[in-house]
This record gives sequence, C-alpha cells and structure tokens, in this order.
Amino acid sequence: MKPQPLPPALTETDYSAGWRRLAVVLALAVVAGALLGYWYVVPRTAAWHAVQARPMSLEINGPGLLDAINRVVVTSRIQGFLKSIEVDRNDVVKRGQVLARLESVDLQNQLATAEAQASAAALGITGSESERARAKAGFDRAKIEFERRTTLARTNVISPAELTTAESNFLQAQADMARADAAIERSKAELLAQQANVKVLEARLADATITSPLDGVVISRERNPGDLLLPGVNLMQVVELSTIIISARFDESARSAIKPGQPARIRFASDPTRVWTGRVLRLSRQVDQETREFTIDITLDALPESWAIGQRANVAVEAQSPAVAIGVPEAFVTRRDGRAGVWLARSGRATWTPVSLGYTSGTNIEVSRGLKAGDVVLSPVGRYAFEPVDLGEEVP
Repeated sequence: MKPQPLPPALTETDYSAGWRRLAVVLALAVVAGALLGYWYVVPRTAAWHAVQARPMSLEINGPGLLDAINRVVVTSRIQGFLKSIEVDRNDVVKRGQVLARLESVDLQNQLATAEAQASAAALGITGSESERARAKAGFDRAKIEFERRTTLARTNVISPAELTTAESNFLQAQADMARADAAIERSKAELLAQQANVKVLEARLADATITSPLDGVVISRERNPGDLLLPGVNLMQVVELSTIIISARFDESARSAIKPGQPARIRFASDPTRVWTGRVLRLSRQVDQETREFTIDITLDALPESWAIGQRANVAVEAQSPAVAIGVPEAFVTRRDGRAGVWLARSGRATWTPVSLGYTSGTNIEVSRGLKAGDVVLSPVGRYAFEPVDLGEEVP
C-alpha cells in the first residue's frame, strides 16, 4: 500500500483560533442558559381571575327589523278612477281623515235614480191604500145588500135569482178588497227594495271617499290620480306610531333566558354609534323549522328621527341565565387558529386551554365548556407555554 502523508503540524496561530471559537461557544451556552432560566425558572407576575359558578346577566344578541303591530294597507272597496289623493308619504294622518277620492258622478246619478224610484214606490203605497178604501166601501155595500136580500128571501118577497145576484156581488167585493190588500203589500215591498238600493248606493258613494282607519303616518303611496283602482289593490300604507316595534330573531336555545319586560339595547345599521333602549314586549310561539330561530317584539323608548319600516338593527337583550354559569373577563379570552381559549395557572405555570363560549355578560363572557369552578385564568398579555407565573392583581 502507498503510505499516507502525515498531517501538517499545528501552529501557535491555529491553537489561538481554536481557543477563541471554544470561548464563543461557551459564551453562547451561558447566554442561552440564562435566557432559559429567565423564561422557565424566574416567575413573572400576572393578573388573574378566579373561576366560579354563579348566576350571570347575559347579553343575548340577534338581528332585528323595525316593524309595526298596526300597519294597514289602505285600499278601495269599489272600483273606480282616482280623482285625487289628499296625502303623501310621511304625512301624519288622523282616524277618519280623507286620504283619497274616486270619481263618483255615475254613483251620484244612480243614487238619484234610486231615490226617485223609492219616492215612486211610496206614492204607489198611497194609491194602493186609496184603492183598498174604495174596495172596502164597495164590500160594505155589497155585504149590506146581501144580508137584506137574504132576509127577504126567507119570506119569499124576492126570487132566488135576486138573492144569487146579491151573493155574487158580495163575493166580488170581497175579492176586490183582497186584491187591494195584496197591492198594498206589493207596494210596501217595492218601497223596501228601493230603500235598500238607496242604502247600497249611499254606501258605495261613501266608499268613493277613502279615509284613514287609524291615527298614524303614511309610509308609502303606490297610486296616482287618474289610475284605475281595483278593490283590494294597495293604495298606500299607514302605520300607528305607538305600535312601532323591533322584530328580532334569536336562536331557540335562548328562549328560556328571555322574558317579557327585560331591557334591550338597539343599534341601527344606519347609525351604529348610537344606542337606543327598549324592552321585550312578547315572544312568538313559533320556531322556524329551518333556522331554528324564534322572534321577539321589542318596544322602543324613543324612535330615531330617521326611522323607516324595515330598517336593520342589532339587538342585545339583557337576560338572566336560567342556571348558574361560569364566566371569565372577555379580555382574558384569546384565539389560536380560530379557536377560543384561555391561559390557566397550573402548578405555577401558564397553560393554554381551549374553551367553548356562550353569551356575553357585560365585560364577561360565558364559558360553556373547558373550565370548572376553582380554575385560575391568567391575563393573556405576554403569555407563553409553561411560563412560570406568580399571581398578581386579581381581576373580578
């Protein structure tokens, strides 16, 4: 085998460079050890909160829309062309105030005709009563003559033929009076029919003037003068101001916590910086089969100046938890990869633990899973895994 060459001899310079490198490594090791000692040996003071189960004031949030309990679609009962519209959008109206008028010349003429026919029917009754009086006089004469001739026939003063003639005249007078009675009844019936027709036409003529069914504000107007208005077609909408509410939606899980009379805060999308107050009026008795939500009505203590039916709002109901619950300061909750969690003090070190959150309660938030009474939650500022901690100021 070919002999290998010997390594070159180390010089004094090489020894010096090696010692310097060793010194650097040792220095880095000392610094790293110091840092590790600081991070994982020297405890840091942290604000903390003691977890306990207690009744909580819950803040249940949900979307809502401005609505009204008394919102009336004004329409017409009869068909006709709009002659005039007396009010416009945003006008304040009173019950019975004229809103619009229909062309009514034809109805006025029909009513005049019906009234004339009713007058003629009344005169017909008078004529029938006069005819009956004449028939009654003839009946009385025929009756007297028939009775007289009956007496004479018993003594054979008159012939049987004369008695038969008197009887025939009496029966004829009786029939004439019956016809007169029937004529009176027909005339009365005709008068009633004509009077009923007059009332129908009066009602239709009154319907040609459309009035407000309540005190309120006109929020929409769908037709203009000259339009043909059909029965049931929307002319305008009127809402009663005192019945304006917020109709809000909440998950059915919150139903047991929300009660009538509870206070609520409302923020409208049109002015999210301002808070309006109100109270829960009532809860609906129906849950949507798809969204599993139910609705509640909330009365407002005051209306925004720029209110509009249908505008969006966010509602926060101040409810009470149906049972004791665990809550922590909302500022103590952090998120990792989109998951909520808190830092716990365990054996003097900080440990991050995932939790499931519930409703907001002021500055606190309900924790439905992940914590138990007695746990100590740490402020998340500057926390890292297995950090040694000393408990500082307690946060209530």
